[in-house]
Amino acid sequence: MELYNHYAALEHALPMLTDDSKELVHAELESVIKLRSEKIDRIYYAISHHEDLVERAKKEQEKVLAARKHHEAQVTALKNLLSYLRRSLPHGSNRITGKNYEFTLSKKKDTSVYVKSDPNEWTREEQESFCLQKETRQTKHTVVRTLSGTILDESTTPKLTTELLPNVDALRKTFAEGQQLPPGVKVQQEYSIRSKRLVGSVDPQASFNPREFLPED
Repeated sequence: MELYNHYAALEHALPMLTDDSKELVHAELESVIKLRSEKIDRIYYAISHHEDLVERAKKEQEKVLAARKHHEAQVTALKNLLSYLRRSLPHGSNRITGKNYEFTLSKKKDTSVYVKSDPNEWTREEQESFCLQKETRQTKHTVVRTLSGTILDESTTPKLTTELLPNVDALRKTFAEGQQLPPGVKVQQEYSIRSKRLVGSVDPQASFNPREFLPED
């Protein structure tokens, strides 16, 4: 900005100068133009530099998100393994004990319902049995008035949207009765899992190898 202002001041003063002074001012103008052009080019370089950093950051975000999803999937898989191992515990026991850590599994009050399909694609019978309809009503009230307050136009426009939602209670009930569920629906019993660090002696009956709980295959 200083270079642009300096250039404008030199141009403004040029007609009032002597011929000798004009030569000096012309030289100064050329110097200002050169320096100004170099700085304009630096703006391009800076934009390109930051655009490259933005693209790199986007790629890093994608990698971080992919890593997060991977680790979340691993956590889920390992907790599912603990839930599977629980089936082999003695009746009334809910603890899986290792050498240094112990897991306590508590049955959750409600079964978990996972819906990976679109309820809008279910059959009419499935929708009637396993869906709820959510209605959202919105009213848009528009008033056009002068600055003094005189109303020139006023209108009210209602809007109604509907959405099909899975009825999780109905899905749980059908699962409990052993009946068929819609495609893409999974209901399962899950457990809250707490872990603690063992201190001191360990139960001699503890399993040091989780594979002991698994089938031979």
